[in-house]
Amino acid sequence: MVWGGSLNKEGSDYLRKIRDADKVIAFLENTKEDLNLEDQMILSKTIEIIVDYVSKISE
Repeated sequence: MVWGGSLNKEGSDYLRKIRDADKVIAFLENTKEDLNLEDQMILSKTIEIIVDYVSKISE
């Protein structure tokens, strides 16, 4: 690790989930631009669900 620490399995899994969520959100945000308004709203709701989940697991 860059900051000189080490993580246990739970910490590593958490960071992996955050990276994966970030990639998914970036993909959905880029895709949203090409869709109609109704589909954009659906993707926005999906992004919100993902963000809420990541926030919940960080507690």
